[in-house]
Formats: sequence, structure tokens, C-alpha cells
Amino acid sequence: MIRQIRILTKALLCNLFNLNVFRYTKDKKKKRNTIAMGVAWLLLIGMVFLYVGLFSLGYIMMGMAEVVPMYLVMLSAVIILFFGMLKAGSIIFQKNSYEVLCSLPISQTAIVVSRFLSMYVGNLLLSLVVMIPGIIVYGVLVHPGIAFYLFGITGTLFLPLLPMTVATFFGTLITAVASRMKHKNLITAILSIILVIGIMMLTSAMGDMKGDFTTEMLQNFSEIITSIIANVYPPAVWIGKAMTEGNIVQGLLYFGVSIAVFVVMVVLVANNFHRICQSLYSTSAKHNYQMQELKATSVLGALYKKDLKHYFSSSVYMTNTIIGPVMMVVFAAGVLVVGVEKIEAAFPVNINGLVPFVLAVAACIMPTTCTAISMEGKEWWIIQSLPVRAKTVFDSKILLNLTLIAPFYVIAEVLLILALKLSVMELIWLVLLPIVFIVFGCVFGITINLKLPMMKWENEAAVVKQSASATIGGLGGCLVIILCAIPVVFVTGVIGELTKLVIAAVVAGITWLLYRMNNKVDLAGIE
Repeated sequence: MIRQIRILTKALLCNLFNLNVFRYTKDKKKKRNTIAMGVAWLLLIGMVFLYVGLFSLGYIMMGMAEVVPMYLVMLSAVIILFFGMLKAGSIIFQKNSYEVLCSLPISQTAIVVSRFLSMYVGNLLLSLVVMIPGIIVYGVLVHPGIAFYLFGITGTLFLPLLPMTVATFFGTLITAVASRMKHKNLITAILSIILVIGIMMLTSAMGDMKGDFTTEMLQNFSEIITSIIANVYPPAVWIGKAMTEGNIVQGLLYFGVSIAVFVVMVVLVANNFHRICQSLYSTSAKHNYQMQELKATSVLGALYKKDLKHYFSSSVYMTNTIIGPVMMVVFAAGVLVVGVEKIEAAFPVNINGLVPFVLAVAACIMPTTCTAISMEGKEWWIIQSLPVRAKTVFDSKILLNLTLIAPFYVIAEVLLILALKLSVMELIWLVLLPIVFIVFGCVFGITINLKLPMMKWENEAAVVKQSASATIGGLGGCLVIILCAIPVVFVTGVIGELTKLVIAAVVAGITWLLYRMNNKVDLAGIE
């Protein structure tokens, strides 16, 4: 079984990082796509390194060095948990590979363990990206003992186990519940979104500094932060104390809990793997079809309905693209509940000028258009064989993205209008600027997906989470919005209004140019 686990894990990792495609393909375009994906990831890793390094430096300079390790562990765990819940079910219970592997003389335990190991490797890399710069900065400035490096290295190796297990538990639970319902994929997506929002709210509630703090506690701010982290994620405090204080008991507690919980989850999934997969992928049909009146629609309408149906049939696609619009509403509700005065006291910037850009960033985190073409996959030839223009195909995908964002945008706007004290011009910009950037994000997503298509895939998660177009399409649009927000946030008055006008005009112009460029693409050349 060890040999089976090794072979399966190697195959999964090669597919995960597109190593085989890069090594063996003779298609230069695919190699360029792989290189572009690598460059995008390197830029993202560089940004994370910079953030973590500056954060660690700041805390150490303020005399709170002991907080750094535990905070970084908690940050890594929250990221793994957040993204793990959105993809754990689709990775562990892959439909296409299950149909192939179930016919081979392979142990189901080997299948489950190999998939967990592939998830572990991906999450470990994420943990290393967060932990390494913090450990380096801490080591250079604090000069800790050997225990810090010993527990730091081993603790990072074990860091993904617990959050990955929790994410898999909820992902499996959602998959199991949804598999017994009629609209499985839709229910899976809805439950995942509700769970993510619930965990975020619970984490926020647990992190509130409640109670009366004495003067001594306020003077020692690191003690307050440690208590908050202990409420949110206790294992971070265990390994943090082991690293900074050399507390062996706390370290052993961290390792023991992580390993025990992970092993229990692997055993449970392995013992019920076939049962869950059969329940998830079995279908039933009712032979009660009745001929009704046939209805005709436009070409754009037919493509739009097809895209809409495809979207709601994919839980992975839904969950990863709807989180941004949901966060628009969560942000607006938070502003209304917390109050503008408290926010301005914590962040001394022009809140009314910042809010439209925050809405735009949330809406453009992961537009459906940046993977809409790739999601066609093996069915793309059907679109290519139809007598339709590229403009019509792309318009249907843009219309889908706008349809999904529109209700969340309207709700967020209403909440913010109630929460903020806006002048007439501020109200206009609050409504107009997000619309300009949302349309830009839709068109920009199509542009990136045309440049970096991924038409051959076995798992939808590979397109939505691991493709170059998904990464660049989401991060690129958000980066443009952030760059546009920088001059606006700190400028008010007439100059601020003119700056917003120039930004809106320039972005709208770029959007129009990209839109026209996209419509000239030959559909037959996309492969």
C-alpha cells in the first residue's frame, strides 16, 4: 500500500503544479501559461514575505516579540481553514479520478491518504511562505536559542494538519449532506458559503476584547493579544510558547493534538470513502417527461441560460466566485453596525472616499469571467462549431458575472447609504465608482482568460483555484483598484473630486479598449 500511496501522491502533485505539462508539452503557449502562473505566484509570495517581515519587525520593535510566532501560526491556520473548506470536498472526492481508480486494484485507504498528502503539500508551502520571513526576522533581531528553531521548523511542518483536518471535516459534512438532496451542487455551494461566513463571525466574536482590563494589562499589550489568540486558535499559543520559552510540554501538546486529530479524520474518511462517493455521484431519473410548448430565444439569451445553468451546477465554481460579492454585504453591514465614528477613530483616512473602492475590490476578488472560458473544458468545441460571434459568447459570460454581483451590490449600497453621512457628490461616487470597476473586472477577466486558457482539466478545482487566469485575473483587477484608491483616500475637496473623475474616465476607457480587443479574437484559435 505504501507504493500505491507514493505513486498516487506523485501523480496528484504533478497535476497540481502542472509539472508534467511544463516538462513534456511541445506547445509553447502552454509553457508560457505555466511560466506566467509561476511568475504570478512568485509576485504573490514576495508580497506576503514583505507583509510578514514588516509585521514581525513592527511587533519586535514595540517589545512584543513573543507574539510574533503565535500570530503567524494563527494566520496560517486561518488561511488554510478558509480556503480548505472551499476545495477540500472537491479534492478528496474527485469524481473523474474516482471513476477510474475504483475499477483498479487499489486500496481505498491509499487513495484517501494520497489525496490528503497532496493537500498537505500545498498547505505546507502556504505555511512556509508565512512562517519563513517571520522566523528570519525574529532570529536576526532577537537572537533566540536553539529551541526556537527546533520548534519553529517542526511546528511549521505540522502546522497544516489541524486546520486542514477541520476544513476537511466541514467539507466532508457539507458534501455528505448535499449528496442526499436534489440540487447537490447548489446546496454544497450554499452550505459552504454559510459555513465560511459563520466561522468568520465566530472568529471575530471570539476575538473581541471583552471584560475589564487593568492598567497593568493595558501596559503589557502583548498579554492581551496572547489572550485573543488563545480564544481564536489555542494551538498557536502552544507552539508559540514552545518556540519563545522552550516549553516542551506545550510543544508536545501541539504535536499530539495535531497528529491525533489528523489521523482520526483520515481513518474516518477512508472507511466511508466509497459510501460517500457513491452517494454523491449516483443519480436518479423520473420518467415523467411531458411535451410542452417550445420557446425560442435569442442567441445571447440561449448562451446566457447555458452559462447560468453551468454555474449553478458547479459547487466549486460557485463557492469560490460568490465569496467576494457576499463580502460586499458583510462589509457594508459591518460599517452600519460598528458606526463610522469608530472606524474613523481607528483608521484616520477619508472613509467616504475609501468605501467605493472596498466594494469594488470585494466584487473583483474572483470574477467568474477570469475562468469562464476555461470552465467550458472539453465542451468548448460545441461553442466553436456554432455560428456565433465571439462578442456574443463573451457578452453572455460578462452578463452572468454582472447578474451574480448585482443583488449583492444593491444590498451593500443601501446599507452604506444608511450608514454613511454622504454629500450629493459622495453619493454619486459611491454608486458610480464600484460599477465602473465591476465592469472593468468582468472585461479584464475575459482578457486574461483569453491569454491564459486552460481547456484540458480533470477537476474543476484546478481551473478555479490553480490556473494562471484565476490568479492573475483576480489579483490583477484588485491591484488596479488598490492603486486607484491610494490617491483618492488621502485627498479631499475639489482635487479629490477631479481625481475620482479622471480615474473613472481612464478605467472606463481601458475597459472599452479591452472589450473591443476581446471581441476580435477568433474562437477557433482558443484551445
